[in-house]
Amino acid sequence: MSHLSLFFPSWYSAACSLLILQRTNLATIEEVEGDVCELESKLDKLVKLCIGMIDAGKAYNAANKQFVSGIRELAQQSAKDEVIESSLTKFAESLQEMINYHTILFDQAQRSIKTQLQTFVKDDLRKFKEAKKQFDKVSEEKEAALIKNAQAPRNKQHEVEEATNILTATRKCFRHIVLDYVLQ
Repeated sequence: MSHLSLFFPSWYSAACSLLILQRTNLATIEEVEGDVCELESKLDKLVKLCIGMIDAGKAYNAANKQFVSGIRELAQQSAKDEVIESSLTKFAESLQEMINYHTILFDQAQRSIKTQLQTFVKDDLRKFKEAKKQFDKVSEEKEAALIKNAQAPRNKQHEVEEATNILTATRKCFRHIVLDYVLQ
């Protein structure tokens, strides 16, 4: 038996241990929240870079199409020389095939990268932020219920019961919200 147990009841040391555990968990939650904010920032930047890449690719394809048109015009102009006309036509067809593949690439990038990332940032991270708001609100309500319970005059039984019932209900709600928040 320790010397502290002479001065403090066993429930006090259990409450202190629980408080330390809660503070450790809150520190971990705050670290994860920071990581999520950093992730959101980096994903936003990646989406903007992807949009820039897609726009630049579309401009590149438009310039290539004009170049192919110029080559085709030159091939028609050179109809008198079959070798030049044939070579220019084949070159234009090869460039057109490359343009088609680039168009597919940029469409796929838009669909698979940009759209998916934007959906993730807007929907999934929004749900996380909403869960955080709920967590913060219920945490404050739990703190208020704890204070009200601690300050309830012990000689007024109905106020003690009311404060205890509010605290119990708030704790149950808090546990559910914490699980939702941690799972987000």
